[in-house]
Amino acid sequence: MSERQRRSDMATANAVARGLNILGVRGDALARRYMRHKGVPDAVIVRVIAQPAMRRLASAEQSISEAIIPSPRAGS
Repeated sequence: MSERQRRSDMATANAVARGLNILGVRGDALARRYMRHKGVPDAVIVRVIAQPAMRRLASAEQSISEAIIPSPRAGS
């Protein structure tokens, strides 16, 4: 694993993984808000949202533990 891909802060890595799930389901604003609430640095938030090709892959554990199920949207 390259140095760039090594995750030493699993709490931040998990917050980013969940934030990206939120991004896909709820959109940019809520994903940013969630990640800020979890203490993810603004530079990381900007990078993971603005540069999807540069995102690290979620681990198998993150893919399962950070999965979210969308709730029905209001008015649906």
